[in-house]
Amino acid sequence: MRRNFRKHDNPVKSTSFIATLLLTTILYLAGCTSTSKLQTAAPEASVSAVPVYQPRLSSIIIPVSVQVATLEEMLNREFVGILYKDTNLDDDNLAVTVSKNGRMSIRADKDKLYFSVPLNIYAKGRWQWDPCKLCPAINKTEDTRFDMVINTESKIGLTEDYKLKTTTTGDFEWGDTKPYIELGPLKIGLARFVEPTLRKQMATITRQLDAELQKQVNVKQYVQQAWTMLQEPVKVDDGMNAWLQVLPQDVRVTPLQARNGTLALRIGITSYINVTTEGKPQVQSIKKLPNLVLDNKLADNIQVGLTADIPYTQVSKMLQQQVANQTYKFDDGKSQLTVKDAAVSPAGHQLVLMLDVDGKTKAGLFTKKIVGKIYLRGTPYYDAATASIKMRDVDYDLETKDRLLSTANWLAKNKFKDMIQQQVNIPVKDQLTNVHRSLQQALDKQGRVHESVLLKGRIQTIEPDNIYLTPTAIRTVINAKGNLTATIDNL
Repeated sequence: MRRNFRKHDNPVKSTSFIATLLLTTILYLAGCTSTSKLQTAAPEASVSAVPVYQPRLSSIIIPVSVQVATLEEMLNREFVGILYKDTNLDDDNLAVTVSKNGRMSIRADKDKLYFSVPLNIYAKGRWQWDPCKLCPAINKTEDTRFDMVINTESKIGLTEDYKLKTTTTGDFEWGDTKPYIELGPLKIGLARFVEPTLRKQMATITRQLDAELQKQVNVKQYVQQAWTMLQEPVKVDDGMNAWLQVLPQDVRVTPLQARNGTLALRIGITSYINVTTEGKPQVQSIKKLPNLVLDNKLADNIQVGLTADIPYTQVSKMLQQQVANQTYKFDDGKSQLTVKDAAVSPAGHQLVLMLDVDGKTKAGLFTKKIVGKIYLRGTPYYDAATASIKMRDVDYDLETKDRLLSTANWLAKNKFKDMIQQQVNIPVKDQLTNVHRSLQQALDKQGRVHESVLLKGRIQTIEPDNIYLTPTAIRTVINAKGNLTATIDNL
């Protein structure tokens, strides 16, 4: 069919119109922007069961020290007067009274005590002579006084029921002149009569010394006091309602040794020590002391387990400060993402990071925007170098990843999640410092719990031991290391 043009049809004008329309369409398409909204659901908040914290065994050391000079003073006050008295002349024609004469002196070396006891001896002797059967008997008594010194040696230790154990042996020495009495024309030396009697009485005298030593050095009294006192919970922080609890298990002791004029030993109460923030613990005290165990090597350290909670609300604020209102650019600036808000919640052993984002990417003449929420998961861990909680293995939540692959593939493939992983940083240095200070203040406040018992402690290091997620907070289990002594310094 042949087409006829009318006079007013102008092929040039028609071509110009089509070109204009095409150009307008291209310009429109070049400025066209599409928006995809991420409709991702938040992962259900959940936490794995938090295991019960298992504290570690610690040794609370009780150094026991007794000045030999002090012991000497006490024994001189108690060990006085007549030590032995025999007034019967009929059995062996000799009566003897032994009295302490002057100050007893004590010397200590290694595991032995050496005593020097000055004595005054009063002796009365009876002389009888029958000249013949029909003659009257001659009967005469004389008495005398003389001095001598008893030297004893006591090996010292402790029994399993906390009593001082001493094994004392001794001998005596005469002065320059041995004793004698004159009975009529006779001058009779008494040494051979007195010595057997004194040797028999040495056991009595040494038993007296042992009894006085055990009486004056009552170790069980102070260990019992420390054992009972340590089981009473101590409040260490009002704000956290934190309480320090000691659960003693057994008692160990090093051998008793003498050095530099001092009798010394170390008693270690092996205990579990922890701090709880759930209020004052209700404990059933163990009142009976266990049997004492001899241990040549006692570690003088304590390990205190405690927990510090960082609420998710606080963690979310920290995350907001780190990533909110920040714009991340990719592909030489062709794509970018701005984080408007952020929050943290738990999911099993992991943390979920919610990021409310607004982003866009440009491909040729088209610009595509993306708005909505994306969710990332990661495992929290403690970074000792920065004293902070960080995250590893950060990746998109499964549903978020599926949505990104269909709506914003460019975001799923870039390194955005790695950038976020590097930025997440929850500092706990202040919390550790506060815990350190609270524990030290609690130990400092204990002071003297008895006129003879002084508690001293020092927290040397403190660091997180493990991290758990609770429904409301990140719970950091903290292990504090140091030492704690209960000094018996005033017997």
